[in-house]
Amino acid sequence: MSSQLNTLMKTAIGLLEVTKLIYVDIDETICCYLGERKYELATPLKGNISKINKLFDEGNIITYWSARGSTTGIDWTEMTRKQLVSWGCKFHNLCVGEKPPYDLLICDKAVNSSEYFK
Repeated sequence: MSSQLNTLMKTAIGLLEVTKLIYVDIDETICCYLGERKYELATPLKGNISKINKLFDEGNIITYWSARGSTTGIDWTEMTRKQLVSWGCKFHNLCVGEKPPYDLLICDKAVNSSEYFK
């Protein structure tokens, strides 16, 4: 095997090992509310956004995933996309209204945002 091909294969394998599919909630994770939760008044949490952007820059696949509109049927996709862009969020995908509303998620891969962003 040629040296160049060997290097290319090692690089490709390294990228596959590093790249992760990361789903990130939006509300109370990368933004917060001063008072009543009105999506259009969300305040970005810049430190949290920077940490997610770093994961993007490291080559991970970032999907922002939100329950916005799940119970009301309102489509918040475009407003949410504009918010993410205006806040400087780097991402590959946006899923709005596809996440089920819940009070507790029990999952072996879940990370509590309060702990993650310490």
